[in-house]
Amino acid sequence: MALGVPDISAAREFFENHWQLDFVGGDTGRVFLGAGCQDHHVLRLRATAEPRVDLLSLAAARDADVDEIAERVAAHPLARLVSTPATCDDAGGGYRFRFLDCDGRTVEVSSGMEVRPFRSVEPGESRPTGISHVVLNTADLPAALAFYRSVFGLTVSDWVEDIMVFLRTGSPHHMLAFTRAPHTSLNHIAFELRGIDEFMKATGALMNKGFSPLWGPGRHGVGANTFTYFQEPSSRFVAEYTTGMLRIDPDHEWMPRVYPGNAQTSDTWGVAAARDEAVSASLRGCPDTGLWQPPPV
Repeated sequence: MALGVPDISAAREFFENHWQLDFVGGDTGRVFLGAGCQDHHVLRLRATAEPRVDLLSLAAARDADVDEIAERVAAHPLARLVSTPATCDDAGGGYRFRFLDCDGRTVEVSSGMEVRPFRSVEPGESRPTGISHVVLNTADLPAALAFYRSVFGLTVSDWVEDIMVFLRTGSPHHMLAFTRAPHTSLNHIAFELRGIDEFMKATGALMNKGFSPLWGPGRHGVGANTFTYFQEPSSRFVAEYTTGMLRIDPDHEWMPRVYPGNAQTSDTWGVAAARDEAVSASLRGCPDTGLWQPPPV
């Protein structure tokens, strides 16, 4: 995931020193941050005039998969290629291409990215192991769902009424979700913790540093993953700590359910404060200023 932030020093301070991501490197106006995994980086920050989503970054298993996805994008009437598949000499390397999706987001698809030496997350340690999932806001939920299913072959896991859909590509219940909103924007980025103990320690560590949770801790009814949401103070982007997501056995048929949009669906534990309008407004965020404007790097 790549974000444009007006105060890159403040955003780096939050994600590196408080969220406990690893500084991997940087160049003029960019910072790359890793987690407790071999991925070269899981988050890129770039200095921009206004907060924006620079890139939704998705990984493919093989170069041939990247080529196949690029062909589907090129043939899709609602997509626009920004670059064609090629070996990249930017941070992380790999074989990549970029395109604009049906809402105008810049999406990057890559394979063969560089791996880096890393330190595994130890039991009891509140460092993220990586990104669990990303939730995006869209003004046209049916169009976004149809687009991502046709381009990436994603599978619907479940719904919340007709306002939110959860999509998967492997056994985790969801790696991407879309929720209905007045505008296109980032809802949140979810970072995986090693387990429930580490999840609670990470939540407590941020609270002890003076960061009040936007919402949580709790456990969602859809996907069964835990949640505590915080906002990066300068850009107001929402980041989630999570763990314990439901795994779906690919060898057994899964029937998507439609959940009611109620408090039990939001938090099966019932310990988080009710999701009020202030929480919903923060998750809707502001209209993405990066739409239809691919980042220069």
